[in-house]
Amino acid sequence: MKITNYNINPYFIILLSIFGIYLFNIFVFYSNFYELIGIKGLLVNYDGGFIRRGLLGEIITSLSLNFSFKIKDLFTFFHCANYILFFYLNYILFNKFKKNFLFYFFIFSPIYFFYPLVAVTTKYAEHVIQREAYLLTIFISFIIFCTKVKNRKFVFGFGITSLLFSTLLYELTILCFPFFFTIYYIFLKRNNYLRNIFEILFATTFCLLILVFHLYFYGENDLNLMIDSLNNNFGFNYDSSDLLYSWLNQDISKQVIFLMDSFKINYVFKYIFYAHPVLLLIFINHKFINDRIYLLLFNMSIFLFAVVFAIATDWARFVHILYSLSLMTFAFYFFQSFDNIFHKIGDQIALRSKINRNLINILVFIYCIMWNLKHTFWQNHLSYGFFQIIQQNLLYFNELIF
Repeated sequence: MKITNYNINPYFIILLSIFGIYLFNIFVFYSNFYELIGIKGLLVNYDGGFIRRGLLGEIITSLSLNFSFKIKDLFTFFHCANYILFFYLNYILFNKFKKNFLFYFFIFSPIYFFYPLVAVTTKYAEHVIQREAYLLTIFISFIIFCTKVKNRKFVFGFGITSLLFSTLLYELTILCFPFFFTIYYIFLKRNNYLRNIFEILFATTFCLLILVFHLYFYGENDLNLMIDSLNNNFGFNYDSSDLLYSWLNQDISKQVIFLMDSFKINYVFKYIFYAHPVLLLIFINHKFINDRIYLLLFNMSIFLFAVVFAIATDWARFVHILYSLSLMTFAFYFFQSFDNIFHKIGDQIALRSKINRNLINILVFIYCIMWNLKHTFWQNHLSYGFFQIIQQNLLYFNELIF
């Protein structure tokens, strides 16, 4: 904690408080482990052959079987360790920026830290334990690695390793590759390194091989064998007809949202509105940055990731992922810049609007706590999202104590 002349860093206090809620939720999950629906998906492994997003489940189940660890102990350890690293790296990445209302608007937007804490479709806030938590930690780890290490080969190797590992954890990381390349471009520019044709060819070939690998093995597994292994070894009572399993090998063409009879075009416009922080980051980039390559990479990263909205129903989850990656990338671009972007733009807004700064601070505070996103594309936003989080955590606490 940074204390200067007895002044406490508010950003640290807020971040620490949110981190505490995350850890409390994980403890709640530990106490109610066998009631969690999301566990079915997290324990997917390779017992029945290669299956997408099976690496985490393979690690947890293998360690449990080979070293006699309780599976819920391993589950809790990995998630706690992941969030300790995630919040610590968030502090490193964002603490350098001068704090004002614009900083808090972006950092504490309801679709960044608060979104996973809302319980919408289940009794518990199970978004906290979804795979994207590991993807975001890997991504921000790569960013911080780029700020600490100057060796080009080490950074390139770490980036490729991160892509491989995260893709096996969560196959949709394939759509996040451009974000990693954008970070690497910023690293090269910051250190005055020239572009290397070998790196470009290697990265392109690597990405194509990963894509082909996933497509080749898509559906080539025995889900029943994997499910029987979970039931026999760990005492679960899972079935292949469970929703979290039945869609794993489903034909991708049957998952296209726009072909569903219930789909309405207004859902798209609604979620574009909900994703307004992403649009604001794009606007700021084009307003204050002249680097055309960076702008192209940043915009392409967002455009390519948007493909996922055509094949998945849980749009809120992907708005959360998209915004998180966009915000981290944006912050890294200005991380070592003398132009403190949030402070600069915030001052301009305050001067032009002629609104009292205290009033702006209050409005941003209200904005950050008054809403959140529900789960699927046909659901509206969740009003009073922050208060819903507090209420449900008080209920969790009451259940644990009484």
